[in-house]
Amino acid sequence: MILRLGTGWQTITADLALILFLITAQASRDTPAAPERAEPSAATVAGANGAGLAIYRPGPGTDLGEWLETTLTDDRQGATVLIRYPAGGRDAAISGGSDLLDQIEDGGTTARLILEPGPRAESMVLVGYEGDPAKDTVLAGTILAGGN
Repeated sequence: MILRLGTGWQTITADLALILFLITAQASRDTPAAPERAEPSAATVAGANGAGLAIYRPGPGTDLGEWLETTLTDDRQGATVLIRYPAGGRDAAISGGSDLLDQIEDGGTTARLILEPGPRAESMVLVGYEGDPAKDTVLAGTILAGGN
C-alpha cells in the first residue's frame, strides 16, 4: 500500500481560488446597479478639450481684465467665452458674448465664443491649456471648436 502524506500545492491553490471566486461572486451580487450616465453638459465638453482650468462668472465687483492677468500665465492657455441662453434669448446672448470678447481682446488676448441653448441665461469665461502655439500643437477639441 502506498501512503500519501499530504496534498500538493495545486490542491491548496485550487481551494483558495474557489474561495476567492465565491467571495467575489457574493460581493458582486449585492452591488447595486451602476447609475445611468447623464448627458454631458457643455462645461464637461469644454473641460474635455482643455478649457476649464479656471472659471470666471461675470458679476458686480468683478473685473475680467484683472482676473485674466492673474489667470493666463502660460502661452499654451486659452480663453473660451461660454454663453447659455433660454429659448428666445439668442440675440441677447450674442450681444453679451461679444461684450465679453471685447473685454478680453482689450487685454491683448483672443478668445473663442461658444453659444448654446440652456434652461437659463448663464455666462462664463473658461481658461485652460489648449496647446503650444509656437509649435503649432493645439488640442483637437480647440480646432474643432473653431480656435487657432
